[in-house]
Amino acid sequence: MKGKASAPAKIILFGEHFVVYGNPAILASINRRISVSAKKGKKGKVTIKSDIASGEFEGSTFKLIEGVNARNALDPLYFAAKQALDARKQKTGLEITIKSDIPYGVGLGSSAAALVATIAAVESLLGRPDKKKICEGAIEAERIIHKNSSGADCFVSTFGGLIHYSRGGGLKKVDSKTKLPLVIGDTGIKHNTGELVSSVRKLKEANQMVFAGLMSQAKDICNQALVALGSGNIGQLGVLMNESQLLLNRLGVSHEKADDLIDVAKSSGALGAKMTGAGGGGAIIALAASKEDSERIASDIKAEGFAAFEVEIDPIGLVIG
Repeated sequence: MKGKASAPAKIILFGEHFVVYGNPAILASINRRISVSAKKGKKGKVTIKSDIASGEFEGSTFKLIEGVNARNALDPLYFAAKQALDARKQKTGLEITIKSDIPYGVGLGSSAAALVATIAAVESLLGRPDKKKICEGAIEAERIIHKNSSGADCFVSTFGGLIHYSRGGGLKKVDSKTKLPLVIGDTGIKHNTGELVSSVRKLKEANQMVFAGLMSQAKDICNQALVALGSGNIGQLGVLMNESQLLLNRLGVSHEKADDLIDVAKSSGALGAKMTGAGGGGAIIALAASKEDSERIASDIKAEGFAAFEVEIDPIGLVIG
């Protein structure tokens, strides 16, 4: 008997970095997924095998099976699985297998998706899963990785679609009146979220007035994007993405390879393009007017020697079973 679940990756359409200081952000789940299966194993042991690392936990003891920095990668997943066991007062061991079609470490929410899917797979093995509790458990586990995580990544991976988030207003679903043909371009450069957040904090402290101006512009862009989504104005969304990228460049969080990919996408006909996530490399997103345009944009990015793939908004979120 196995428990199975899958959860989608995410992108940040608008508001990264500024959201840390109270501004709104708009996120979306996309149709790239992490799939997890769980089965009962030897009592007291939790074995986790993934594409990037594998190991075995027994209490506080860790045994490496495969991978570099495996324990750092697997600790949050072990915490999540153990949390699900403890909640149901189960003493059984677990064998967990994780498969991903989400690039790791480039700002697409792979860690959040893995946590959501892992808890859901264990829950489905043991009883009837509850999406709200799964999301809450994933957020708690994610804070092992990012201590001040908002929980937005786990929320959008659990419930799918588009969401609007702010520290004061919480998480709200957003309706879009149009499909969003998107292309992900991968610079191939893994980023360090903590270092990038720290660099923005230093900029804020050194230039309070300048940063306040950027905050105001970012908030206005996010508010306009909500209107554009609600009216289906895809052209305006592209314009706003370009404006958002200019602000992120002023924060110093973009990267020359990301800028190059953005230029390729725009030259190929993208309505707008920007980095997504913390920056410092990672991934970029490009908005196309049509499926045909997205195919051309992805092809042109690949011709420059980078990975690229087409995506759409995933309205479903977590799938169990």
